[in-house]
Amino acid sequence: MVPSEYRLPDPAQRDLDAEALLALGRLDGALGAVRPTTLRLFAIRLLRDLLVAVLRQEGHAFTDQRFHAWFAGVATLSDQPPRLARSPRVLCEAVLTELTHSSWEVLAELAARFQAALLAPGDHIGSDIADETARQDAYAIVVAARDLIAELEPSPLPLSALERLHRAVGEHVLFALPERAPEPIAIGSIRLTVERAGAPSPRWALEMLWGEHWRAAGLMAHALPLPGLIRLDALRADTPSGRAEPDEAPTILATALRDVAQGLCGNLTEADQLARRLEDSQPGRRRSSRAPALLELLAGFGPMRSAQIEALLGATRLGVRTMLGALDKVGMLERTTLAGVHLYSVNLDARVAEDANDLAVSSTFSSAALGEYEAAMADIDALLARSGVSLDEADWEDEP
Repeated sequence: MVPSEYRLPDPAQRDLDAEALLALGRLDGALGAVRPTTLRLFAIRLLRDLLVAVLRQEGHAFTDQRFHAWFAGVATLSDQPPRLARSPRVLCEAVLTELTHSSWEVLAELAARFQAALLAPGDHIGSDIADETARQDAYAIVVAARDLIAELEPSPLPLSALERLHRAVGEHVLFALPERAPEPIAIGSIRLTVERAGAPSPRWALEMLWGEHWRAAGLMAHALPLPGLIRLDALRADTPSGRAEPDEAPTILATALRDVAQGLCGNLTEADQLARRLEDSQPGRRRSSRAPALLELLAGFGPMRSAQIEALLGATRLGVRTMLGALDKVGMLERTTLAGVHLYSVNLDARVAEDANDLAVSSTFSSAALGEYEAAMADIDALLARSGVSLDEADWEDEP
């Protein structure tokens, strides 16, 4: 593509390009300036949004509420799964497994923890062969995406890199626009031939990994997944019906980059506001408590059952029940019951007690037990201090 092919006049295209590059720069700059709590909340939300985007790209239709129920293992993802859609659980497994290798440590650690929290039902119950075939198919998609990106030289020019990516995608046998294929059907004695769309392009794998490419090029400090970056209308397919007009492509690519970057900037702003609200919502709690981590998970990802929380926090059932009970007593917990299972979410509009000791007073433990707990915590404080480790650092270490 050369400037003479642009449909928009040069000044208009340059303005759009500048908007896209400015949005990408603002996103990268903001990520380097936010607090750790904000970054964790942003990463949790990004992980959830990526999983949802992957499933919807594959043709699965569902609401956010249905996604959380499915992820918790209490419902199917949809009542009528698409004919050609890949297994939703296997897709999520593939995404989480790949992200455990992310160069962005925050995202890699989250992906590893959420592997244990994926309780969604399998799609090939009783058929180990079909299940293994589905896993190999999903793994092959990720490998193909990794290989395609590896063949592209890192470029300091985001839009040029995005143009080369779309050109490579349009020429790839797996990622190109799906072609409609004739399929014979029989209705009684009548035989007909109909055209059916092929399986959707699994571009989600490229969007998941493209952040690593831009990080290698020095364009981003963190390798963010970028759902929505690859636009089907910009792909250069082999058939005339599957390709965009050459003069439209620069506009489409710049618009896609701008929209994705601005959307992530908006998510980062929301994560920062959420972090401040969470801090204001927990007066008087010990800094060593896991309650902040629980609030982050529920506020960032969405409704979860207690078994998921246990896996994510590395906590016992009693410990999770105690934390949930404390939040419930101050009105910060909401629950939905599906198939006899409670899904918990946070209510940030609740009026939190101003007394710093309300959570301790509302606890089911006796004053003697609380006294023993405080004494034990003081001993741990002293032990960690002698070891050169702060209680905050110890509390956020990975659980076994």
